[in-house]
Amino acid sequence: MKVYISADIEGTAGIVDWDEAKKGHKDYEYFSKQMTAEVRAAVQGALKAGASEVVVRDAHGSARNIDPSALPSEVRIIRGWARDPLMMMQGINEGFGAAVFTGYHSPSGRGMNPLSHTMSGEIYYLKINGELMSEFLINAMSASYYEVPVVFVSGDEGVSKIAEESVKGIITVPTNRGSGSSVDSIHPEKALKLIEEGVYNAVRKQEAVPLELPAEFNVEIAYIDHRVAHKLSFFPGVSRRDDRTLAFEEKNYYEVLRKLLFLL
Repeated sequence: MKVYISADIEGTAGIVDWDEAKKGHKDYEYFSKQMTAEVRAAVQGALKAGASEVVVRDAHGSARNIDPSALPSEVRIIRGWARDPLMMMQGINEGFGAAVFTGYHSPSGRGMNPLSHTMSGEIYYLKINGELMSEFLINAMSASYYEVPVVFVSGDEGVSKIAEESVKGIITVPTNRGSGSSVDSIHPEKALKLIEEGVYNAVRKQEAVPLELPAEFNVEIAYIDHRVAHKLSFFPGVSRRDDRTLAFEEKNYYEVLRKLLFLL
């Protein structure tokens, strides 16, 4: 079985401030190492469970956060941005048996993490068919487009709850609990142990199933800055709901992703 891992940083154990998530800041160095360690733990769990190949997608910021030399030799790693519609799921296809997410976080509009956001710091919220979308749900739907189940996610408590409510049989490891500008986190070494064990059990048991994609997608994006909404309102196929809210409809999820590539 091939296993796909999409890795973010804002849900790693202990992270609390944007300086810790942005390349170039002194505080970032520690958390890029913790992100790498959590990915390594996930890879080790997948390999122990029998994965024949593991592909890791560095999916945060510059997409140049993970130290490839710290990962097992069985891994292939995707770094940098191709600027294709799959974004954080670049490289996913029907050939994978399972997807794993590490370091994930709560969506824009939720207070479960000081770093809550959805894809971009420019939007207030993204909804599909009236449901508030997190990066977890966007990417889980991308995996489901190729009939790949998301079997595991680690990250803050908010995204863990979203995952458990959305995907039957998924295994989660909550690393942080946010409150205002603070987090209450488990120890980083404990996070590594729980992630390795969780991925091992998730890949071995294969109890999660792909999300069922709807027949049509009604997408609504509310921007923080009305000037951004004004500019993007001229994108083909997009309508304007109000000064800061845009909307569009599609019947194919890949077409949704194609538009989001330009609108987020």
